[in-house]
Amino acid sequence: ERKLAELRERWPGAAWEDVTFTTGDFPVIAEAQNGREETAARTGSPVLFCDTDSFATTVWHERYVGGRNPLVEEIADRAGHHLWLLTDHEGVAFEDDGLRDGEELRPWMIDRFRAELTRTGRRFIEIAGPPEARLAQAVAAVDELLATGWDFAAPLPEKR
Repeated sequence: ERKLAELRERWPGAAWEDVTFTTGDFPVIAEAQNGREETAARTGSPVLFCDTDSFATTVWHERYVGGRNPLVEEIADRAGHHLWLLTDHEGVAFEDDGLRDGEELRPWMIDRFRAELTRTGRRFIEIAGPPEARLAQAVAAVDELLATGWDFAAPLPEKR
């Protein structure tokens, strides 16, 4: 959003597709995402849903710059997420909110997310179908995750 706003200061008619990214932008984005998630996670709920995260930024780097970025991947690996909900694009209209592009790339992006989630060993489920089915799939997956309970580190040894 900031890049688009800055571009519009110089060129009022600029659109999202006119924004350019460099490989250096993506570690900044990934760090900011991790920080915002950490802040949100500390507000109380045992579940935090994020539309995007630093892992997604690894795939977006590939989309906008080409190839992988080890630094972005290292930043993404710092975030301890438990489950990704990979939503299929089929049956969902593309809605441009002014910050979206690549409607024609949706199948490619889903395939890349699936491949990278698998390659990196991240736990995920695929969500598809009409909205009611998608919601039911997501709720069931989160309920299953919550039913497993929480893992805590072993207590520190007592000082003597």
